[in-house]
Amino acid sequence: MKLNTGSREDHAVDGRRTGVTRVMVVEDEPLFRELLTSTLSAYNSIEVVAAVDNGKDAITLAEEVLPDVVLMDIELGSEPDGIKAAHQIKAADPTVGIVILSMHRDKQYLASLPEKRAAGWSYMLKQNIRDKNSLIRAIEGSAWGLVSMDPAITEDLRPRKRSVLERLTQQQMVALEKLAAGYTDEVIATKLGIDRPSLGRLIEKTYADLGIEVEGGVDPRVRAVLLYLQETSTKR
Repeated sequence: MKLNTGSREDHAVDGRRTGVTRVMVVEDEPLFRELLTSTLSAYNSIEVVAAVDNGKDAITLAEEVLPDVVLMDIELGSEPDGIKAAHQIKAADPTVGIVILSMHRDKQYLASLPEKRAAGWSYMLKQNIRDKNSLIRAIEGSAWGLVSMDPAITEDLRPRKRSVLERLTQQQMVALEKLAAGYTDEVIATKLGIDRPSLGRLIEKTYADLGIEVEGGVDPRVRAVLLYLQETSTKR
C-alpha cells in the first residue's frame, strides 16, 4: 500500500487547487494498480497519495490523505464495491472527484445521478486507460467538479427520437459531445475551427436552447452533460 498523508490545503489557494492534483488509486488487480500508479506518477501535476486494493481501506484512507480525486475500480471483488465506496467517500467530502473505472460501456450510471450530486464524477473504460490524455482529462475534470464520460462512449451516442437535443445544430451537438468527453474549451474550439469567444457564445446558446439556466446551484456544464447522457442512445 502506497501512502502519503498530508493536507489538501497544502495544495490549494482560497479553496482552489494550485498545480498538484492529489490522487488515490483503488484497484484490486496488482498489475493494473501498479500500471495506474506508475502512469500517473510520471506527471508533475499529479501526486499519487495512496494506492489500495479494496473499498474499505479506500474509505478509511480518504479521510487521512485527503485526495482531490479517487480513481476507483467499479468491481473490487469484495464489499463495499467501487460504487458504494465512492458514495461513502463523497458523502464524507463532496468536493472529492471520483473517476470510475469499468470494463463496461455503460453511460447509465452517470446519466442517473441527481444533478445536485453529480459534480465531480467521471467514467473511464479500463481498456482505454492507456489513452493518457483521456485519463488526465477525467482526473482534472472531476477535480474541478465537472462530469465526463469516456470519449469512446460519447462518440457512439446519438440523440433519441423526439429528444430535446434535436433542436440543436450539428455544431452545437459536436460541442456538447466534446464537453461530455471532458475536453477543454481550447480543444473544443480548435476541433470546431472557431475561436474561444465564438465557442463561448455557442455554448451559451446551447444552454438557452436546452432550457438550462446559467445561474443557480448547479454548474450549467454539469446539467448540460447530464442532459446529453440522458437524451442519447448508442448507435450500435
